[in-house]
Amino acid sequence: MSAASRLREQLASAGVRLALDGDGNLEWQAPADPPAALLAEARRLKPALIGLLRSEVTNENSGLLSLAEIAGMVEALAGALPLDAPDRLREAACLMRRAGHCRAEIAATLLPAVPLATLGMAARLALEDGLADAVGCEP
Repeated sequence: MSAASRLREQLASAGVRLALDGDGNLEWQAPADPPAALLAEARRLKPALIGLLRSEVTNENSGLLSLAEIAGMVEALAGALPLDAPDRLREAACLMRRAGHCRAEIAATLLPAVPLATLGMAARLALEDGLADAVGCEP
């Protein structure tokens, strides 16, 4: 998680809501003044906070899945039973691709969530299927 993301969560915990105005400038709303240390950190990280908010707006407008949706798929994939994981991986990859995510992003996001034992089992099953299909074939 980036420093800007952490700061944004800290500000949210303090009741501060960050947004971009119509000109792309950072604005905040809070029921009370947040701690001075958080405001100083927000001033220091203002360009990163603006970039974070802009990327979220871009993602919302582009139809890409939200980070919460992707995190949910990753959690489901990481917790799936070994026999269910390949199907969950396929479904998650299809959802991400249909939403417009690139193949590299899909692979980098989903594959690390698949337990190594599941990958090994899938490779073994593929190998067994290939050997079974190859029986009786001429070399």
